[in-house]
Amino acid sequence: MLEQEKEVARETGKKILHSILHEMLDHAEKVVVNYSVGERTTVYRVECHPQSLGQLIGSKGKNIGGIRAVLSAMMARKGIRAIIEIPYVAQNNRMEFAE
Repeated sequence: MLEQEKEVARETGKKILHSILHEMLDHAEKVVVNYSVGERTTVYRVECHPQSLGQLIGSKGKNIGGIRAVLSAMMARKGIRAIIEIPYVAQNNRMEFAE
């Protein structure tokens, strides 16, 4: 697959992920999805309102697990390895990404 086709697939994944999150979270206007392309992996970073993190993760991680599975399957068809990162909200309510 050409690099240009992969970039289109990554943008499509970003739009689909954003639309899923927009429909399931209370503070939908605060949802931001960005991605970075590594050597072999595309990392989607999801930022949302701290009060929506519980909805994003779901009971025992079921919501984020299902979203990750769908996005991974979609991207795998295009030959792209994709993961979703969600922020860690510290006590001071600043979002930080776990390394």
